[in-house]
Amino acid sequence: MSEVLTIDTKSGIVTEEILEPLRLFGENHPMLSVPIPEYKDALPNPSMKNLVARLKMTMKLYNGVGLSANQCGIMQRVFVIGTEHFQIACINPKVIAQSEEISKDNEGCLSFPAMFLKIDRPTWVDVEFYEENGVLKQLRLEGLTARCFLHELDHMNGVKFIEHAGPLAVSMARQRQGKLVKQMIRINKNAKKMGNKK
Repeated sequence: MSEVLTIDTKSGIVTEEILEPLRLFGENHPMLSVPIPEYKDALPNPSMKNLVARLKMTMKLYNGVGLSANQCGIMQRVFVIGTEHFQIACINPKVIAQSEEISKDNEGCLSFPAMFLKIDRPTWVDVEFYEENGVLKQLRLEGLTARCFLHELDHMNGVKFIEHAGPLAVSMARQRQGKLVKQMIRINKNAKKMGNKK
């Protein structure tokens, strides 16, 4: 009598990739000071699609409006900007033109938690970038969207937003940052105490 052999054809095959947020690095990560070279792989590709999805997840997790790959220790020339309901991925981003008019407004950075500085930026920029699907986009961005694009483009060029401010402004921002962090720690401790009493 012959034996019947069964073969598990699904063993070892990944049918669905689980995506997780990326680790966010702080202001002292060396990659934040290194210009990121142009992305040269053909688009679209699964590697970039995966990275963009994880950048969007990470940005949402930390309530950001922009996040660059190098803020997560990944040396790829790509960032995402947007809100909870609308995000765009910008691969090999460039500024083609910008306004002469300058606007000064508050900026924060996920790599500098609870730190805010008034930074001068053009009020509008004409930009060019590739989307994750390989489509070349040319857009005029204004206001907050332009500011976010320029902030993340600075990251791609190894420039931190504190480099746009003077030493006194940075020093004062760090003092405010310290107070805000202490306040947040107190609020979290009180919230935990209230939760334990229930």
